[in-house]
Amino acid sequence: MTARDERGFALPLTLLMLTVVTVLLASAFVRARAEHQTAQSNASTVDALAVAQSGLQRYLAFYDSLNTRPPDGDSLRINVPDGYADVVTQVVRSPADTMEPEIHIVRSTGHVIMPASGADPQAQRTIAQFAQWQSAGMKVAGSFTAANGLQVNSNVTVRGVDQCATPVANVAGVRVTAADAPASGDFSSLNGSPQIDAGGGGSAVANDTGVDWAGIVAGQFEADYTTFQSWDVTYPSMLITGNLTLSDAGGYGLLIVTGDLEVKNTFFSWRGVVLVGGKLKPEANWVIVRGTIATGLNEAIGIDESKTKLGGQSGHFFSYYDCEIKNALGSLIGFVPIENAWIDNWATY
Repeated sequence: MTARDERGFALPLTLLMLTVVTVLLASAFVRARAEHQTAQSNASTVDALAVAQSGLQRYLAFYDSLNTRPPDGDSLRINVPDGYADVVTQVVRSPADTMEPEIHIVRSTGHVIMPASGADPQAQRTIAQFAQWQSAGMKVAGSFTAANGLQVNSNVTVRGVDQCATPVANVAGVRVTAADAPASGDFSSLNGSPQIDAGGGGSAVANDTGVDWAGIVAGQFEADYTTFQSWDVTYPSMLITGNLTLSDAGGYGLLIVTGDLEVKNTFFSWRGVVLVGGKLKPEANWVIVRGTIATGLNEAIGIDESKTKLGGQSGHFFSYYDCEIKNALGSLIGFVPIENAWIDNWATY
């Protein structure tokens, strides 16, 4: 083969090699671009999840702050960093008993906005949370409710007439069992509608409060504190397991004691709600509750409690204040997410 022939073969071979290299480089660029787009897509999907979650949390907090239950089918657009979330709630169970919580499904669709890419969402993702709408779960049966019975000696004032500046309907002065009811003449002062509501046994009286005492004892209620908080004006909830003894103490909010509550020395003063599983032992000179108090709630779970005995000191005053009860229970109103009922990729069609 001549040199001329060799040069003739070299040119096509060079062109072939250049073509192959060009194809390989193009394939590499296409693959790299595809991988980059996949990574961007995955990142945008993660961002959309974060946007959806942020919108969901803000929606639940918004209605918690209003203390108002959203209507069925309610929808709200919530702007968050990196995009916005469209949140919709639907009622999936509405019990006949108004004290029982409704169950909602709250769906949040997160849309990711990248300003450099325009106003159109670059990714979206829908999540969902099943949640209960919890109302203030208590029916005020009386200014003083004694499921364990009540004995009154002297210097005791009970008012079932609302003492708030803007009063609502009055309640019974005393709600008590039929077998252990005091006489109206045993009190220094007594009013209400009626003055004394006596009937049923201990469990019936305890259940009249609408309090899920079995759930509280079983640890299903999560209070703000598990120790007594003195004079905390934020009206917190406190759950004390067992007996509680206080000396010259007082405060605000929801006080739950699963055993006996003993108050000693000069005074005990409370604004809000006091729930006692056992009996109240009022050994302080002055015992004042503005709101409502219930004792003997362990009767609801089959525990027979001895009577609460009032009187004999300087003065015991139990007055119904609807406004103080609302202050104490207000923080309990709102959405309560159901555990293990969150879906991070809700199907949309």
